[in-house]
Amino acid sequence: MKTNQIDLNLAQIAVIEQSGKKVYNPKKLIEVWIKTIVLEWARGTGKSTILGWFVKEAVKQMPRATGILVGETYQQMLSRTLPSTKAGLEMFGIYEGIDYVVGKSGKSLGFEMPFQSPDKWDNTIHFSNGFVWIMVSNDQANAGRGINSSIVIGDEAALLDQEKLFNNVQTTNRSTCGGLYENQPLCNAEIYASSVAMTQKGQWFTDLETLAKKEPWKVLFVKAPAAINKHNLSSDWFERMKDNAPSEMHYDAEIRNIRPAKVTNGFYPALNSKEHYYRYSYDNNYLETLGTNAKKKDFNCRQDTDYMKHKPLIVTIDWGNFNSMTVAQDQGDVFRKLKTFHVVSPKIIDDLIDEEFAPYYEPKKKHNNVIEFYYDRNGNNKQANSRLTFAEQAIECFKRNGWKVIVKVRKGSENPGHNDKFIVMNYLLKYGGTKGLPKIQINENNCADLIVSLENAPAIPGNKPNTIVKDKRSERSKNTPQEHATHFSDTFDIPLFWRYYKKVLALIKNRDERVHIPLYKGHEMN
Repeated sequence: MKTNQIDLNLAQIAVIEQSGKKVYNPKKLIEVWIKTIVLEWARGTGKSTILGWFVKEAVKQMPRATGILVGETYQQMLSRTLPSTKAGLEMFGIYEGIDYVVGKSGKSLGFEMPFQSPDKWDNTIHFSNGFVWIMVSNDQANAGRGINSSIVIGDEAALLDQEKLFNNVQTTNRSTCGGLYENQPLCNAEIYASSVAMTQKGQWFTDLETLAKKEPWKVLFVKAPAAINKHNLSSDWFERMKDNAPSEMHYDAEIRNIRPAKVTNGFYPALNSKEHYYRYSYDNNYLETLGTNAKKKDFNCRQDTDYMKHKPLIVTIDWGNFNSMTVAQDQGDVFRKLKTFHVVSPKIIDDLIDEEFAPYYEPKKKHNNVIEFYYDRNGNNKQANSRLTFAEQAIECFKRNGWKVIVKVRKGSENPGHNDKFIVMNYLLKYGGTKGLPKIQINENNCADLIVSLENAPAIPGNKPNTIVKDKRSERSKNTPQEHATHFSDTFDIPLFWRYYKKVLALIKNRDERVHIPLYKGHEMN
């Protein structure tokens, strides 16, 4: 049987001339008449163009029907999905205000009405022939229920939650509009597009390739590097991307569509995505007030629901040419990692605080402006010709922005040993929520770089018997994006270690049971 799993090249996807410019002919993709089409495409491949074509073609094939545009969060839908959809439609000569309206009904403009009008129009794109696209986000419970849709399109699909996608979206994709469109190629189709998955949560998307190989009559899986679209990219684009990429791995993943290798023997074996990650902590009521014209400055901490306004923020900085910051909060029975920020040289600590942290958390400051500040011993170093240490420079900057800083590490104190951190971190991850220890939770939407850093932090045996060392060579590697190196994992360790190591070590010392933290097959830390 012919496989429909494709490594895309120009011989396999037709290219047509449009206004003197070469463009994809996506009709080739639906000629196979397969209802699930998966595009694992790198940056620069023209995903927005192709998805714009599918959006346009569904409107053309099924007047007055309903489609779903699905995204991970309403915030993502507003800030990324909607702008790219508009741009894709404009490439096909379809314009807002003329051919469609967003966030309202076009009935007053003489538009046809859909077979099934939505309960509300705030999250709709209404076309003149009556077709409506409804924007559905995974973070809104039951957001897709009650909809009878005829097609689903998901951009940045590797970010989607598979269970919520099934319950809220895929189960609604059942309408043929009374049999009117059952012979249309896109009726009840599902089209998912994404660059390669970088974390565990995107594994379902990657696994669709296996399904395509097993049951090619059900799934068409198309992989494409940016080179497939080189005829539409500037002649020096690839060279510039290679020069600007933080690392070779980053270039391979984002431009060449090569999946990053996964770490099997990691420093955090007790880290579990189901136990320690949470998502969708967005205030959609606030986001809905922004409307469809929201700006970057609007996406501040007012959109978050997982922090306590009247409790201090716990801030940890890792220093160097790559300055990284993790913001956390001790909420009693839960210790939450809320948000990450980073800047790359030539930007400095001041930029990290003035341009990233301070604007984002400005709305919180009126409720509680206290920062509990953690850093490693490198914070006691000084830059050349500076009277201040890195830590002192950061403290001055926080204060300049109206924050009160409580330093939580002793000046000149040594960093904890790697083996001690390994034991304490994994004990907290494994037993957090019991024994008087807080449950460790990480905001998956706001801490994506931290999660990649943790999942890809290797461990190697130490010099002493039965000891473990975090392998930090990624911080010097040109093959690893520095936001995915071990910098962020260190900002994870520092406050947790200093807050809880005495209690953890006391529990281990006084325990009757043995503590098993697996690292390598056949190896345990006891």
